[in-house]
Amino acid sequence: MSKKHLVENGPVTLTDANRLYMYALLRQAVGCGRQVFMPRVLEALAEAGLTPENLGFESAEALFSKLGDFCQLTTFKGGRHYVTVTPRADWDDALAATEESKKPAGKGGKPWKRKKGAVKPVRPKTRGPKPEPEPKPEAAAKKTAEPQPAPTEQVEASVEPAPVVEAAPEPAPVVEAAPEPAPEPQPEREPQPEREPKKAEGPVEQAAPKASAEPATTTTDPVTIPSILEQIAAQTPAEPQSSPAAPEPQPAPEPTPKPATPAAADPGAVATAPRTRDDLPRSFADEVSVKPAILGLLTRLLPFDADINRVLDEDLRVARATGTASGSRNLVTFPLRYLQEDGSAPLTVTIRRQAKAGDARRWQLTLVDGDDGTGSAHEAAGIEGLPQAEGGCWSQLSGARASDAADPVRDLAQFMEIGTWEGTLGTLATAAAPEKWNYPGEGVGKANRYGALRDYLASTLARVRAMGALAVAADGSLAAFDTGLATPMDEELYAVLSPTGTDIPWRLDGFATAGSGELGARLSATLPQLPARASYLGSIDDVAMRASAMIIPDYRSLLSAGLDRLPRGFLSQLVAGSDAEPLLGSLGQAQAPADHARAVKALARAIADEPGRYRRACRALEDAIALSRARAQRSYRHVAPAYDAARDRMLLLLPLALVDDAHVDCALALELMPSGAYQATSVVSPSRAYACARVVSAETPAWLAAADVLA
Repeated sequence: MSKKHLVENGPVTLTDANRLYMYALLRQAVGCGRQVFMPRVLEALAEAGLTPENLGFESAEALFSKLGDFCQLTTFKGGRHYVTVTPRADWDDALAATEESKKPAGKGGKPWKRKKGAVKPVRPKTRGPKPEPEPKPEAAAKKTAEPQPAPTEQVEASVEPAPVVEAAPEPAPVVEAAPEPAPEPQPEREPQPEREPKKAEGPVEQAAPKASAEPATTTTDPVTIPSILEQIAAQTPAEPQSSPAAPEPQPAPEPTPKPATPAAADPGAVATAPRTRDDLPRSFADEVSVKPAILGLLTRLLPFDADINRVLDEDLRVARATGTASGSRNLVTFPLRYLQEDGSAPLTVTIRRQAKAGDARRWQLTLVDGDDGTGSAHEAAGIEGLPQAEGGCWSQLSGARASDAADPVRDLAQFMEIGTWEGTLGTLATAAAPEKWNYPGEGVGKANRYGALRDYLASTLARVRAMGALAVAADGSLAAFDTGLATPMDEELYAVLSPTGTDIPWRLDGFATAGSGELGARLSATLPQLPARASYLGSIDDVAMRASAMIIPDYRSLLSAGLDRLPRGFLSQLVAGSDAEPLLGSLGQAQAPADHARAVKALARAIADEPGRYRRACRALEDAIALSRARAQRSYRHVAPAYDAARDRMLLLLPLALVDDAHVDCALALELMPSGAYQATSVVSPSRAYACARVVSAETPAWLAAADVLA
């Protein structure tokens, strides 16, 4: 019985049920819609007992090309292969229907009856050693020789298989759950086995499919696939042999995922975030062993001044809080803040649980983006290291690019568990009054959504914490803060938190209005006063420009770090007919972040090295600043107050029109210095300028209208 999934030779024919099985397996192991290093995908299949070889394929590429309806194979330079599991709504519905069918039937229900024609996941047959044919003829001989008294002693010699064969008629109706053997007539005998289970094995009906009357060489497992966590929890090679017994531990995972997902009583409530795992390491230095090869690889890839242990600690904490850590109980993969060389996806690391006697380090860092440190999959990074993922709107408010600068989004994820960004932001956007929250290039069906709302929420929490305005109950059982947003009925929306007792101190329970629903009632009953709104304006200087104050632009910073935020028409006029014109074309064609950064540096160097061109650029910026300042003196609403959440400071955004005086191309960030002068060191794109100004107030100047600068 342990080899009933083995076939003789040749590639296995993958039916729709087999593909559904593999889709559910990979969806749970690596997720959908994200590029995953191919060895990680193969590892997930191998942990379930499936490999390209035992499925009859010559290579992994051949297998994934066969699974092209839900697996997309991408090859990057250096010979690295990535697999993207494409989400299939129809298969998700089929899996949901399968889970629904496992629920116990109510009174009068008939749990043995199943919907005909519905595709259910079935484990593919695999190629391996020839199965033992002896027990099958004996079993057949027993069925024909039962009325004869002579061979009874021989049958008694193999008493153990006998009950299994006698119970075989039970699963006859289950054959229709695996639609691959089309010519089988067993489903028509569905009413017959219903009588026998009622007599002898009534409560064992759900476990009956383990036995089968078909030959073991062609029988497929009709049971729905077990959880990935269940499949690879033991991390032992004996797991494929235990796959026929998979239905027995099947009930265990059902109460585990999201045990407390309460129905939202109030319209602004968000589903409770799943609790983070308590067994994951808190300190890489104390709890995770790192091989010298892996440590050397990280040293080559990350910036030279990066604190590797701190980066790993913080990014694992962020992954736990935002649901981006994937894997199993013994194998966890999570993304870092740095991007791969081509900028297509974040760099990932994998840790594996190890059990060594006397070793306090229970985990081991095994892979960096699928590389164990011995290969050459990663190209050598420069002294700057791999680029960081693009920060929030505050990252454009400073001309300096400090790798250790505070990141309010990361700080939020280390302060409270939110479940997932998509779910949390989607619920908040739905509960609040309608607004535009997507940056250009974001939206439904895109890779990201609600980027401006994410920056808003992170900035608001940063200001609340800086002010000490987080409201905490006297017994520490609840905390809350005012989001600054209101419902369509003009009611304040509060974020309600509960303690976790872990290194991530709080957990987001949801968004609620005071006294409305379960969360709102708990908020009003626990806190003596409702949380105060975050305040940003401390003086008139935070709103209006000083009429007599000088503006001192840092032209070298504006024409280097902020060069890519200047309008393309302005740069075209600046380099037209010169040797720097091809560099502007290279900047427009650069896709990867590293290539884009190199193109910006090359163009900035070409502008700075030619004195005449540099002076023309400075004069054009000076003229635009003078024009905008004159308009600001006529109306203080011409400038926009903005909050820099990374440095907890207020700035003024001065619009610049560099190509057409009637159209604003970008904004200049002005910081009031102790001398009374304004220093301008950074250029801000219109969309990020809007996000920084929206934190302070929903009322923005006409040149910052959301309809014009956002998606």
